[in-house]
Amino acid sequence: MEIKIIAFGSIAELTGKQITVQASDVDSLKVTLQELFPELADRKYAVAVNMKVIQGNLELKQNDTVALMPPYSGG
Repeated sequence: MEIKIIAFGSIAELTGKQITVQASDVDSLKVTLQELFPELADRKYAVAVNMKVIQGNLELKQNDTVALMPPYSGG
């Protein structure tokens, strides 16, 4: 299924701010993104699905929105 991805910061510089890819879960999404953007393999980034940061794998559903966020620091 098609998943809408919104990227921020240095990740957006590599991928563009918004893209759409085919993926059934977060793990397959990461694999697809690394195939499209090999530079992502060496980067750390957080993944949020529908505005909730997730850890590990999660099944994706049609119309889910995934955000890719580079590490951030407080101040």
